[in-house]
Amino acid sequence: MTTTLAPDRRPEEPAPVPGSALRTALPRAALRLHRRALVVGASLTGLFALVLLGALLWRSLYGPADVAACRSGEGCPGLNSYGTAHSVFWSLLNQSQNVLLLVPLVVAAYAAGPLTARERELGTHHLLWTQSAASPVRWLRSTLALASVAVAVAGALLVMVYRTALAPVEGAWGVGGWVPGGYAASGPVLVAYCLLGLAFGVCAGTLIGRTLPAVFAGVAGTGLSLVVGVAVRPWLWPVSTVAVPFTRDRSAWPASGTDWPEDADIRGQWLVTGDGARIDLESCYATPGGIAGCGSRAGAESWLVEFHPFSHRLPVMLVETGLVLLLAVLAVGAAFLVLRRRTP
Repeated sequence: MTTTLAPDRRPEEPAPVPGSALRTALPRAALRLHRRALVVGASLTGLFALVLLGALLWRSLYGPADVAACRSGEGCPGLNSYGTAHSVFWSLLNQSQNVLLLVPLVVAAYAAGPLTARERELGTHHLLWTQSAASPVRWLRSTLALASVAVAVAGALLVMVYRTALAPVEGAWGVGGWVPGGYAASGPVLVAYCLLGLAFGVCAGTLIGRTLPAVFAGVAGTGLSLVVGVAVRPWLWPVSTVAVPFTRDRSAWPASGTDWPEDADIRGQWLVTGDGARIDLESCYATPGGIAGCGSRAGAESWLVEFHPFSHRLPVMLVETGLVLLLAVLAVGAAFLVLRRRTP
């Protein structure tokens, strides 16, 4: 009679885990590890919605009829109350679009530091991989999937809250429209940049492996992407043009609201000579006679304006969103490639 002995298992070698159990265990482990960040993020998102929508509700308590009635009388207390409510709402709405531009930077900082680089810097990533019986690639994939869902949901909620607050004053100067903060907060572009910040942070944390340098690299890369996005945005979609004959009479120059819509985004204005050469206006500011004298001396025949009407905003958003998401995919792919080469 023979006895089959099971092979000895090394004490440090983790027991094999079934595939189905591993797929559910990894998200739960990542959720427990970063639950505090999820709670803080959800709380800040809720606070943003509460403050901005609360100001909108306060302002909406005074209708146009109430305001008109107060303006027709003297010493109406309702008008002062409405003025206070409108000022608070307008200030919060104006500042919120600037605050929302910082969200991708915050996401990049957390992804580069606590999400990736901190564990590698402290050396606890080996313990995490051993206890979870998962490969480094699988662990990062699970963590990144959970973070992507959380970031996308939070970003979408922020956009919905901002658009709800913007609706009563849509088209007003300084908010929404083509203003960088209002543009990003009004559509999928903000969600895309938040995911890009997550991707850049993960890539920086994986490549560098030290918290502070990784945070700096992730935030710098995301911030540079935001700046570049603003610079190339006018070139992502074909523009509309208007040409007006050039004369020395200033009243004959093209004007916003007459020759192009007031809510348009101007890509450029030039004086055009008879042979088609364009004269940049900045080169005429310091010359004698200003633009009129500059154009007359150069033989300008028309004034050319290239602009994006408000109807171009959605196509521009969709193109920019696609490019940003593509860049995010490339950054995540680089992180996984580096991780596979550095780990057995």
